[in-house]
Amino acid sequence: MKLKLYKAIFVILVIFALVVATLIFIKYSRNYQNEKENSRVVETFSKEILNKESNIENVEMQGYRVIGIVNIPKINLTYPILDIDTYNPEETKEPLKISIVKYWGGNVNDYGNLSIAGHNNYDGTMFGKTKKLEIGDIVELTDLNKKTIQYQIYNKFVTNPNDITILQTKDKGIREVTLITCTNGNKNRLILNAKEII
Repeated sequence: MKLKLYKAIFVILVIFALVVATLIFIKYSRNYQNEKENSRVVETFSKEILNKESNIENVEMQGYRVIGIVNIPKINLTYPILDIDTYNPEETKEPLKISIVKYWGGNVNDYGNLSIAGHNNYDGTMFGKTKKLEIGDIVELTDLNKKTIQYQIYNKFVTNPNDITILQTKDKGIREVTLITCTNGNKNRLILNAKEII
């Protein structure tokens, strides 16, 4: 009787392990496809920048307009920035699965604070490696005018998800970018502030 019980428990554990492994495989294969698509869009955007007569305002990714490129050399991160035209957290879920999104603010490289958000993926994709960044590290933003500006991180902290003070523009006369990602099992937000290097 005990032997049958142990066999049944073993079979259940094996089935559970297979289901979990399958779900993990599906998630990471989806991330892999997103990474390929992000790389393709960045390459297209970069080629259009080199072409003096091209119009990069028409570059899209899965139906979302690409408004710029974020590059962080220290962690080998380069992604398109998607314009989602909404600040409703429910409506940002889908585009956040695809790439980095403009969360708040004006256009890329405008004066004031531009907030961009990305998932903290366990495999290190999107903003999964931003926790390795430190004060003094560089963030580069390329805009639709084909201009790249370097920003230097001056602040790094964790806050709660409802803290909207991170979106406020402290000085409209300077260019700033705020990187936002989740941390602590999505209970908090990791915030990195950077301002233009002049």
